[in-house]
Amino acid sequence: MKLRKEIEKVIREANEDRASAAEAICAMLESRFGLSAKGWFDDDPLMQQALLALQPGRHLKALA
Repeated sequence: MKLRKEIEKVIREANEDRASAAEAICAMLESRFGLSAKGWFDDDPLMQQALLALQPGRHLKALA
C-alpha cells in the first residue's frame, strides 16, 4: 500500500497535469526499482532526458 500512496501523492502534486504526473511516477519507480537498467525507458527520449537531469553522471544505453 505504501507504493500506491506514493503514486497518489505524485498525481495529486501534478495538479491534473497528466504528462507531468506520468513523468514523476516513472522517475519515482526508477528510483525504487531501477527500471532503466532493464530497458523500460529505451524508447522514451523524454523520460531518458528527465532521468539524466536527475542524475547527470548517469549513462543510459539508449542514449549511447
